[in-house]
Amino acid sequence: MIIGIGNDTEAISRVAEIAERQKSFITLILTPAECAAAAERKGKHQNEYIAGRFSAKEAFSKATGYGIGEKVQWQDIEILNEPNGRPVMKVKNFPYHTYVAITHSGDQVNTVVVIERLTLLEKMSIKLFPKRGVLS
Repeated sequence: MIIGIGNDTEAISRVAEIAERQKSFITLILTPAECAAAAERKGKHQNEYIAGRFSAKEAFSKATGYGIGEKVQWQDIEILNEPNGRPVMKVKNFPYHTYVAITHSGDQVNTVVVIERLTLLEKMSIKLFPKRGVLS
C-alpha cells in the first residue's frame, strides 16, 4: 500500500552555484558514499548527480510530510546506483520501502519518491534482522 508520494524539480545550475559558494553544502547534503560517487564524475555530470540527490531528498521529505530536520536529517537518506544505473534510496531507521526516480533534461532535474508500507512478513524480517533497510 502506497503511503506517500513526493516530487521535486531543481535547476541544476542553481544547485551548482550553491555548492560553489558554500563549500560545506555538498558534505551537508550528501553522505560519504554519495560524495565518493560524485567525485568520480566531472563537470556537468557531477552537477547533475549532486542536484539529483538533493532533489530526491527533497522529494522524500515531501512524501513523508515532515520535511528535513525534524525527524530525518540529510545524512539519514542515501541514494546510490545499482550496477545497471538504477538509483536506490535507503533511509536510516525508516521501516518502509522507498522508490526513487531521477531524470535530467537540460538544466532541470526532476525526482519522484514513492513510499510503500511493508508487508507483515517484511516487518517480522526487520525484527529478526534489524540491519535490513538501515544505513550502515
